[in-house]
Amino acid sequence: MTPNSNSTDSTAGKRGPNSFVSYPSQNAGTMGQAAMGSYPAMNEGWGSSGSAQTAESADLMGAIWRYRWAALVPTILGAVIGFLVFVKTPETFQSGTLLMFESDRPAVIDTMTGDLIGGVPSIDILRSQLLSDKVTRNAFENESMEVFRESLGGHPSALLGLANKALKFETDIQDARSASSLVASLTFEHSDPELCEASVKAYSAALQQLFAEKHKSSRGELLRLIRDATDNLQPKLSELEKDYRAFRTKASLVWNENGEAINPHRERQLYLTGRRSELFETLRSQSVELSAVESIAKEAEDPLVRLSIIGQLMGKTFEMPESNQISQNMRDGDAELAQIELDQQLVPLMIERNKFAAEFGEQHPTVKALDAELSMMKRELKRLVKEQSERIVELMEQNKVEGVDPRKRAEEAVNVILTASRAEVQLLKQQISEIDSQIADERIEAMKLAQDEQENASMLRQIDRNRELINQLDEQMARVELTEEEGGIQVSELRAPSRAYRTGPNLVKMLGIGTFLGLALGCGLAVLLEKNANTFRDPEEIIAAVGAPILTHVPFFKGRVKRKKGEASNPFELLDPHLAVVHAPSSVASESIRSCRTSVLFELAGVEGGKVLQVTSPLPGDGKSTIAGNLACSIAQSGKRTLIIDCDLRRPQVTDNFAMADQLGLVDVLNGKCEHVDAAHDTPLSTLKMMPSGPIPANPAEALTLPEMSELLDVLREEYDYIILDTPPLLVVTDPSITASMTDGVVMALKVRRKSKPNAKEAASILANVGAKLLGVVINASDEGANNDGYKGYGYYRYGRHTNRYYRKTADNGAKAGQRRSPVVVSGRGGGARSARPIAVPPTVTSSTDQERSDV
Repeated sequence: MTPNSNSTDSTAGKRGPNSFVSYPSQNAGTMGQAAMGSYPAMNEGWGSSGSAQTAESADLMGAIWRYRWAALVPTILGAVIGFLVFVKTPETFQSGTLLMFESDRPAVIDTMTGDLIGGVPSIDILRSQLLSDKVTRNAFENESMEVFRESLGGHPSALLGLANKALKFETDIQDARSASSLVASLTFEHSDPELCEASVKAYSAALQQLFAEKHKSSRGELLRLIRDATDNLQPKLSELEKDYRAFRTKASLVWNENGEAINPHRERQLYLTGRRSELFETLRSQSVELSAVESIAKEAEDPLVRLSIIGQLMGKTFEMPESNQISQNMRDGDAELAQIELDQQLVPLMIERNKFAAEFGEQHPTVKALDAELSMMKRELKRLVKEQSERIVELMEQNKVEGVDPRKRAEEAVNVILTASRAEVQLLKQQISEIDSQIADERIEAMKLAQDEQENASMLRQIDRNRELINQLDEQMARVELTEEEGGIQVSELRAPSRAYRTGPNLVKMLGIGTFLGLALGCGLAVLLEKNANTFRDPEEIIAAVGAPILTHVPFFKGRVKRKKGEASNPFELLDPHLAVVHAPSSVASESIRSCRTSVLFELAGVEGGKVLQVTSPLPGDGKSTIAGNLACSIAQSGKRTLIIDCDLRRPQVTDNFAMADQLGLVDVLNGKCEHVDAAHDTPLSTLKMMPSGPIPANPAEALTLPEMSELLDVLREEYDYIILDTPPLLVVTDPSITASMTDGVVMALKVRRKSKPNAKEAASILANVGAKLLGVVINASDEGANNDGYKGYGYYRYGRHTNRYYRKTADNGAKAGQRRSPVVVSGRGGGARSARPIAVPPTVTSSTDQERSDV
């Protein structure tokens, strides 16, 4: 804002983002942050339900403190009830003793069955034996209970019913079953101390008697039954063994040295099957060799060549008569044949190639290289065989001996080899055929003996089962005899039954329980009341609910219209006393309104052409008309041309606040009875004009929807810096929803009270649905400390209370320091020279009439 803040030149109507850079926030804690868009809730997201729930959980103690009467009354009542219960509860007494249970046998685990042998019985068994009919009957017949038999009806069942409630049996360890000894406490609690002592004595003696009688138990009968069972099983086992011996003499089975039955035909069948497999392998090898010999005999033309190759295949050397020595000499003296035999040694490369292929795969480089070598070797071997054959023929032709025909003898030798090979193959086939016939016969015979095998297995199972039963009976008999000999469990008293002593009732315990239950009930009641109140407890809840910042907290104010001494009249005396900014400009309420003004101006500066501001509230009684009037006066005091319009055509409160009920107003303009200039009336503030509502129409909602309403606002935007619209409550009528779409921003006045939370949320939702921009919330009737229902504001305005109390001593103010003086009003330098530096604080009052009222 420029130093000449009340100038009305052509530039006054222009607004921009930097129009209010010289306005510092009057409330740096809340308003400044909201105006600069850095309010915490604005960054975190409006209406965060998670943060609201967290705040409600954290305020549990606050709810209990606010409704402390609801928590205190049940607490006191619970304490009283606890005391009454203590008074009405009869006295109880208790007597007890300590018993020792000892076992003659230590607790050990049987390695064969896994059962636990020895040790004392479990706690449940001991407790059940204590409350058994036998022990109760013995206790009832004990001499210590003689004086109480008549009172118990003369029957042990009455004592048993009493013992189920009053008798307690506790042990020093939990797993008594694995212990060899155990100490247990036996107590009896009752209102009669003599009955307590007598019952403990009687039950202790009865329990000792029970375990003493167990030394003479009826285990002899069990031993007799075991012996009878053993005597019955033994003859049966002997008969089975006799039948089995007779079966072995007539059965065709064979038994080995271990007594296992063997089927001889099945064994023979298995042997023949193995022999057949061996012969079949030999036959397959001989057949392959015969096929190779026949193939060589067909392919080779020279008999000598055929015989030589066949000999190499079979690994044999065939000597020809009279020519063997000549052939050997020829081989030794011929260098070419020696070279051929040397080349034949390279054939093992094939074996090496197969090894590499099996280990690394067919695609391995080494395997591929060996394949290439083998292909070459095959071609060379074929050539060598051909050359060898030709060479042998050549040598034999050169060294042929008269009277000996090697070819003929070779042909005869090849024929002999073929004949022998065929005979051997045929013999193997005949042997295999004979073995197949024998295997079939043995299979048939083995199946005949299968029934004997089954009968043998059945008889052995019966014998083993009976023998196992007899062994188990013998082991059980040994255990029973051993347990009976060792004597079992012994019970003795470690401490004689004590005299009965008082145990209840306990006053501290009763009072504590009653007080705790009452306190819990009271806290629950306080929480229910807190939930039912449904109101706001702190500013953060309001921010989260409506999705907008809190612009200010306005405390309740109702001033008195006063006149200065010597004044003929007060220019503000016709204005409503609730307009604090004109009646008490130095009050806390006025300072809070100025804080709201600063925040609103900052927000509207960010809106292009932002001039029209609507003030509304969720419900009647929230003070929206008072906020609208004070805000309009405050903006006018800053030197802005301001117009306030009463758009509440149902209950025009702003019209009454400015005492203009009989003047032309908004309804007259909309009906065309007058121009808007005639309906905008002057007020005691020179820069503020007021347009009342005019006559109350029959259709207020329809009147605001007329095109004339939007046209009127467009015209007023050109004539005024700011326009304030006071509209009805949002939750009562639809009028404010209509005008909200025509304005640049909405300020919602809210009075914190019961049920205000849902009302505020619904009002904010209505504004959001019509696309209105909610600038913020003004908390009305806030007393800064603790408002109704526990709402606590920020309390930023205490400093404003001192604005008219202290003044610095100056030549103009007078010589007396601390004396109250008329405050100096800053109005700028008018048309004079202006400073290039913006004013740090906006002027508070601009008109001469405002200066006259500054000391009120």
